[in-house]
Amino acid sequence: MKNKISLNQLAETLIHKSVSPFSTEEFAKSLEGQWQKEVSSAAMKRLKKVLVNHPSLIGIHNNNFIPFNAVVKKIGHVSLSLQLGAWELKQGVLIPGHRLIPFMQASLKESELTFQDPDGNEIAKLKKSYFIQDIAPFYQYCGGRHFPDEIKVNEWIPGKSCMTVTAWDMQSLYKSFSSRPGDSVLIDLVDYKKGVYKVRPYSSQQYRLDRLRMRALYIALATKMEPFYQDKEFCSAGLEKQLLRVLFSVDSNVLRDVELFSVTDFLESLNEWSVVRCEDGGVQMVPVWEEEPGPLVRSHVKGAIKGELGSLNKIFQSLQFAFDALEFKSILYTVMASDKYKLEAVFFLLFGGQGDLFKDKKQHEVFYSYLRELLFKICEDLKNKESRLISNLREQCVNLKFSLVGVLRFLQDQGVGLEDLPADLLNQIVELDHFCADALHQFAERDRPPDLKFIREIRVALKVVLPQLSIVEEEVYSRLAIY
Repeated sequence: MKNKISLNQLAETLIHKSVSPFSTEEFAKSLEGQWQKEVSSAAMKRLKKVLVNHPSLIGIHNNNFIPFNAVVKKIGHVSLSLQLGAWELKQGVLIPGHRLIPFMQASLKESELTFQDPDGNEIAKLKKSYFIQDIAPFYQYCGGRHFPDEIKVNEWIPGKSCMTVTAWDMQSLYKSFSSRPGDSVLIDLVDYKKGVYKVRPYSSQQYRLDRLRMRALYIALATKMEPFYQDKEFCSAGLEKQLLRVLFSVDSNVLRDVELFSVTDFLESLNEWSVVRCEDGGVQMVPVWEEEPGPLVRSHVKGAIKGELGSLNKIFQSLQFAFDALEFKSILYTVMASDKYKLEAVFFLLFGGQGDLFKDKKQHEVFYSYLRELLFKICEDLKNKESRLISNLREQCVNLKFSLVGVLRFLQDQGVGLEDLPADLLNQIVELDHFCADALHQFAERDRPPDLKFIREIRVALKVVLPQLSIVEEEVYSRLAIY
């Protein structure tokens, strides 16, 4: 009777009950004690993978783990500072988004959270749709798990596409708090497991008084992060786990003296770390000198052309194109399967029609040899039918890539370097290019169609990135045309 619960369920229960760091060996002993029999080595190997990938555990050195509960136990008294902007006050709502880190319960969706007023009364939830450009800043540091997925695209005016989110009705509270733009609210943790929080006012005047103490906390946290430069577990974790690990590592006396924390302020205070979006769609901190720019950015700064011959991809890299061989292969699948495109125009866009494109005649000949081989394979592959859904998604991603290359060509013609662009605009271009590279790599293997999970994620992501592309194009073609 006692063993009716499965081993995985028991492991999950132990993880959620854990309130202090533990090693794999300690977890195994505790598990066997509860299971009341020996756990096989094969089962432990599987459970170790569960520990490594668990959304509520932070992996550290030597197979040790810190449960989220342990971090919350240490920092649960800290209030989170959420600065209010003019838009949020005008709408009379609170949208916590990434600002609720580190008190995001891994198993709860944002819509399941509860916020209370200073007297403990529950604040009403609203499910509302807003323009994506108004909502996106609240989720810029959220990974896929907490990013809203209810997106409605306006086919006629992409810039007016909307995102549906859960918001909390703060109209009356903002009035009673006398809140103005620049003021904040403080979020106190009431119940982590149930996702219950209390909201109270925090004026800009009080913030100025507390600013030095908060700055001291951020410096202490940044100092604690210095040894993490070479920490494989830290550098491979997502932003939420990275923040929790840093907060857990700081001295308790520092947290006792400073009881306020703002995710946005802390991230913006860092000089040696940068927040980037990962290939899987997540977000993480990386050392600034290791930040990997997108292929589009790398391609813009032209260096000496190398005479690489080893593969089509190596030739592309040596010529510093804005795409790699797999992206090019996906592009050809789309272009050659449709009458919408002229191959000559596509090649002119991608290669720029430059006369001195190659290092020498040998590289020129090898390039066209690889190209003929690739075109032959694509023609053979196109004889077999493909899902219309897959081909349509690939085509949307290819068109997005064409638009980005077009932006690059325009900037080159105007004599504007990517390094000259405003930081926000450059980051948008890099994010779009990373998305294209990830998607087109998947679509390049026509005989191995992407799985359903990837298809769903791409369909949702396209609803976000296409309006973002429209904003980038408007910024470049309209506002930067003065260059």
